[in-house]
Amino acid sequence: MRLIVTLAILLVSAGQLAAQNPFAPAGGGQPPGPGAGQPADPFGVGKPAAKPKLPVGKPQQGVLPPIEDEKDPVVLTIRESNPTTADELLFAVETLAKMVRPAETKFYLQKLIDLNLDRKGLVALHQESGSAFFYRISRDEVLKPEGERFGKAVLKAAYEESRDPARIRALVKQLSDPSFATRRQAVEALTGIGTAAVPAFLEAMADPNRAGEHPQVREAVVGLGRPLIDPMLGALESPDEGLRVQVMTVLGQFEKPQAVKLLVGPYLSGDSSPAIRQAAGQAIVRIVGEAPTRHDVEQYLYRRAKAYYEGELPGRPDHEYRVKMWRWDQKQKTSVPRRYIAADASLLMAARLANDLHKVAPDNVDFRRLFLLANLDFAKIDAGLEYPLPKDEDSAYGSASAAGVEAVEDVLAYAIEHGHVVAAIAAAEVLGDLGDVNLVFSDDGKPRSLASALRHGDRRLRMAAANAIMKFDPKRPYPGSSHLPEALGYVIRTVGSRRALIVHPRIEKSQTLVGMLNQIGFEADPARTGREAFLMAAKNPDYGFMLVSDGINYPDANKTIQMFRRDPRTSRLAIGLMAREERIKWAERIAELDPLVNSFPRPHNASLMAFQTSQLLDLAGRELVGDQERVEQAAAALDYLTRMAENREDYAFYDVYRQQDAIQSAFFAPELSAKAARLMGLLGSSQAQLALVTLASQHARPLAERKAAAQGFELAVQRRGLLLTRDDIRLQYDRYNQSETLDAGTQQVLAHILDAIEAPSKKKSQQQAQDSQPSQPNDA
Repeated sequence: MRLIVTLAILLVSAGQLAAQNPFAPAGGGQPPGPGAGQPADPFGVGKPAAKPKLPVGKPQQGVLPPIEDEKDPVVLTIRESNPTTADELLFAVETLAKMVRPAETKFYLQKLIDLNLDRKGLVALHQESGSAFFYRISRDEVLKPEGERFGKAVLKAAYEESRDPARIRALVKQLSDPSFATRRQAVEALTGIGTAAVPAFLEAMADPNRAGEHPQVREAVVGLGRPLIDPMLGALESPDEGLRVQVMTVLGQFEKPQAVKLLVGPYLSGDSSPAIRQAAGQAIVRIVGEAPTRHDVEQYLYRRAKAYYEGELPGRPDHEYRVKMWRWDQKQKTSVPRRYIAADASLLMAARLANDLHKVAPDNVDFRRLFLLANLDFAKIDAGLEYPLPKDEDSAYGSASAAGVEAVEDVLAYAIEHGHVVAAIAAAEVLGDLGDVNLVFSDDGKPRSLASALRHGDRRLRMAAANAIMKFDPKRPYPGSSHLPEALGYVIRTVGSRRALIVHPRIEKSQTLVGMLNQIGFEADPARTGREAFLMAAKNPDYGFMLVSDGINYPDANKTIQMFRRDPRTSRLAIGLMAREERIKWAERIAELDPLVNSFPRPHNASLMAFQTSQLLDLAGRELVGDQERVEQAAAALDYLTRMAENREDYAFYDVYRQQDAIQSAFFAPELSAKAARLMGLLGSSQAQLALVTLASQHARPLAERKAAAQGFELAVQRRGLLLTRDDIRLQYDRYNQSETLDAGTQQVLAHILDAIEAPSKKKSQQQAQDSQPSQPNDA
């Protein structure tokens, strides 16, 4: 078929050339033949050739629909050849696509699709025509949908075939083939595969039984160039010493300076074997020309690790501001790419270099601090801030535990002072497991690091410090002990919902903004002044962000923001400064000075509100605590305060009563209501008793919550006596008398309250009756 069509194309081309010759015979130089027109009349126009007769009617399966007046011999030849095999159909598609005959091309494309070729068949077509052709037809609008469907299918099959592990391993094996042609073909194929060949390369270099192949494999890796440098750097994390030696040799052959920072540590580490030190040293010399001294290595690693810890990026970020880094995956036993948020990529590189630095100089206090800081920071982020640190032996937790309590407390103090909040959270968590009560007492009367953390602006750090101190369980006052109930009371106030605070001087504007936030899934509370907003935020841990109008007073917007920043309960709150057009420059200047402030015009619809909200939440980043985590923190805080209230003799130095308002607010969180009711019962104050009977009498609340409140009230009366006023008691009798038509559960709860109210007087009457009885004479 190809020969016939090619001849037809040549004939058409020859005819076109002849038509341009003024000395050629009439009719394009072609002799008349069967079916041709009559010779030209010298006195008139010759009759045209007869049109070929084409079938008329609906197209049948496998038959091309008729196209009237078809004259192109190439098209006619393809039709007459009736291509059926994949090769024949592909040739027809290519030819017709070049001729820009979309209808004909799509017809044969559909026939190719109908063949339902497997991957092997599709790959064979790809090898014949190449990626460019199939990419072109997959993108050509006039060939859709057939061109797009078939082109993508072929490209996908070729991609999968090129990355088939068995095929790649075979190509790597061929690198050592005696035949030069075979070796060259293998290199060319691997060049097209790129980093997909990394697992096969590492597998070969890790196999001591294939030592004879190692030189050729290393040469091929270097030949593939820069894209394979980062995968090799990731392989330096492998526990396989033999593989690391091979990789270091490859990195030396690359002669790229970017490898030096991960080679100098193993070169001088006390943990390195002679083979590792030799391979690393040879690679360094090959890259920089000479071997560094120990002092040079220490200072170089310290500078680089510190720079990365302070935010220098280890690579170019992509459009999502993420950096791709290659890490060793022990399960897959290869180096794999992972995309990290840019700041996390910096932390990861800082942790790797600080780890090498600590191994080179394990007794240096500054190096050890940086090592613990970077590794705890990254480990906490990698695990998730809401989850505990992994406690494997080789983990950051294990390293911190081995360093000891004094070293970890030093890290906590440094992290708090220099703003490394995540590292501080991790250090507090480790201290909770390693330390004891001595970590909260001091000789100078100043709070130690854990007690100081109770006043930090980050709620996770406050809670981590509270968890640690409650594990130590001190039984006497210590510097900063008064801050613990305050920290616990703050997190208890959660109701477990996404909430925002709006500050605007005009009520109707505030309500409009509240409505927009409701539409996008947030509950919102309005405030008219900055001071009112501050008081609300200081009591409510659920606010994820605040919107502030530039028109507020008492104080103005700028002073309101500063007021929020000075209090640890509100200092980390993301703030959106809504400005009128004439004040947008003023608002932008304020935002430039505060990383947690964003300025923008007041949104006028829910879509704009959603956009601005997403930007504010991005500002908060990981510091934003999720709904479930807030509820879990509040539940733990209630448990801690309950322990204090149950054992007042041991914990008299903690003022739990000051947290009654916070505890009472937990009544409105279904997950916390029962715990809060019991705690209020333990406190037993008049405020607690009134709050409990009020909750128990609210018929709309779940019965389980009302029962818990009634039981809490009974407990309060037992511990402190009845402290309700006469009016409160009379109201409870009225409620019971009016419950005749209510459900049995409600009647039982109200009766339970009355029993508790009457219990003291009954007990007193019983005691008086016992006291009035005459004593019985003793029998002699």
